[in-house]
Amino acid sequence: MGLDAHSAEQGRLLEAHVLARRAELAREADDPWSAAGPHSVSPFVPCAPSRIPIVLQCARLAPDDVLWDLGCGDGRVLLQAAAQYGCRCVGVDIDARCIRDARASAAEQGAAERCAFFACDLLRLAPGALLRGVLGEAAEPAARALCLPPPTCAIVFVTGHALSRLSAFLHAEWAGASGALRLLTCVEALDACVDFERSDALFADVADRPAWPVSRHAERDGVFVVPPFGTAVRAWEAASPPWEPRPPLTRAQADAAEPAVLRGLLSAAEVAQLLALGDSLLHTTDDERAPAADAAGARGDISEALAALDLFAAGASATELASAAEDACHRCAQHRVLHLHRAARLERALPALLPRLLNRLRAADSARWRLLRGRSTSVRSAEFHAYELGGSVADPEHRDAGSLLTLSVALSRRSDFDGGELLLWREAADGSGADVGGGLSALGEELAPGDGVLFPSEKRHNVTPVTRGGRRAFIVELWAGPANEHNRHR
Repeated sequence: MGLDAHSAEQGRLLEAHVLARRAELAREADDPWSAAGPHSVSPFVPCAPSRIPIVLQCARLAPDDVLWDLGCGDGRVLLQAAAQYGCRCVGVDIDARCIRDARASAAEQGAAERCAFFACDLLRLAPGALLRGVLGEAAEPAARALCLPPPTCAIVFVTGHALSRLSAFLHAEWAGASGALRLLTCVEALDACVDFERSDALFADVADRPAWPVSRHAERDGVFVVPPFGTAVRAWEAASPPWEPRPPLTRAQADAAEPAVLRGLLSAAEVAQLLALGDSLLHTTDDERAPAADAAGARGDISEALAALDLFAAGASATELASAAEDACHRCAQHRVLHLHRAARLERALPALLPRLLNRLRAADSARWRLLRGRSTSVRSAEFHAYELGGSVADPEHRDAGSLLTLSVALSRRSDFDGGELLLWREAADGSGADVGGGLSALGEELAPGDGVLFPSEKRHNVTPVTRGGRRAFIVELWAGPANEHNRHR
């Protein structure tokens, strides 16, 4: 197993889900329906969130595809695929708890009609199981007689040990599909996987292995593709995917785009947890320079805050300068911004929230603008905004430049504050539909706590000054760049 662009993130997930839970998992050693049990050949470690868009992009999915995930864990890859591409999905995993979690997530996200999950021992699948869509005796009793749609694409993200043991089965299914099945693996490639649990693994005769054509076009991201049987790797790599990414909207197109109001994105409990997390972080810091910067921000002295953060430190790059400037401005007492993606704050406090929220966002985009389809995207920022008296976003040309989509979720009750109105650019038109200008105007719909509004990030938007009380909001931006770990710039 080599290192790739997502190894550090994948390593943190391994620590959280396996290494830090050794004692707990040891108690499941005799459970036949556990990833830690006697029949499991791979532990449950979720796919790194930054890797998932690459996997789906490499899969070249279309709405008429049937995507199977062999070793699906809690189903997050399939739920994202269904939301973004509208394809049907089948997930199988030996861990019954993961399957219950996947089914619950599918129901919660309204994806149960497109996503089905079953407890299944992959090593017991009979020949032709994928070709016929029948799990048989390898599955939980309730699923053994089901006829499922056979896959047109299958993802296998397991250890090298498991992949080696599945290789012959997968090769027979792939060849038998006569060009109707493509395979994707992560971290390990089918033509190079090694079963290190065998004492003779390094000396095994490679002639005994199935011959696999593997595209390494996305090897940097740890994603390997076996094209459909009969398709050469070079031909696969040269072909265009079914969904070419739509060019990012111009500013004029973004201004003309209608926003989408998404009701009930967060439960009352999640709103309360976000408020508690944000308000607690307002009074803590992990930056030794922060006290001086915060004091300057409280006085409204942005120049002093910039100095406290060493904005003009010798040798600072343009990105570092922009990042420091953003940190300084976000310390203004009237409008504080906390980056919840920093140090995995949000993931630790509410691990299930962001994946579910992003799937709602992807589904809304797929139905409206299709800015994300066929494009590798990640979270640019997840922010907690605290507006106090006088706090606003007043620049009439303000846009979330460089991002694709922005989601603003209300956390405060409307009765808790006056002012603080979200304004979005609206085009004006005469009776003929000809553009006659436009301007910033209120959304026109009241957002209850947990409701959100989604819009293309280049759309002009403002927040009017708060004149009473305090306003809290949760903001998420998606972009085509890598996942940030500090603020919007790095």
